Amino acid sequence: MMEFKIDFLFEDAEEEIKSFFKREWLSANILHFGRDISEEINKPLTVVVRSDSSPPQLVAAARCIIMGNTLRVSQLLVKEDLRKSHGVGSFILKQLEELARHKKWHKIRLSTSKKHQNIEFYKKNGYTVEAKLENDAFQTTWYILSKFIVKE
Repeated sequence: MMEFKIDFLFEDAEEEIKSFFKREWLSANILHFGRDISEEINKPLTVVVRSDSSPPQLVAAARCIIMGNTLRVSQLLVKEDLRKSHGVGSFILKQLEELARHKKWHKIRLSTSKKHQNIEFYKKNGYTVEAKLENDAFQTTWYILSKFIVKE
């Protein structure tokens, strides 16, 4: 029987590891998708909203990942005193939808927990609950919401 040693790395900065993933994912992509999809996954996108005051103030930001023509919003943060009354969150979502239409991405997906108290906000902006994950990250229930983007 072959013996193994395992290491847990929180960053894969070593060239050997990067090379391994690139090589092995290529063969897996070809097997499962019929092509190399490495250029279609895990592309980061950051959205920044600044006030028009002088000097401009950072008031909101969103972090996203583009994966297979789906835009996944991983964080959407609005400055606390601007939440719920100024439409900044809705503005970001609308801009992401316009970008998705322009780039021909077919869907925007995000997740939130009941603790965040924003499920109704997303529903009001046209997102629907696709899944509920019980006792998930941080031992709480998470909801996966999405919105399909209508092509122009």
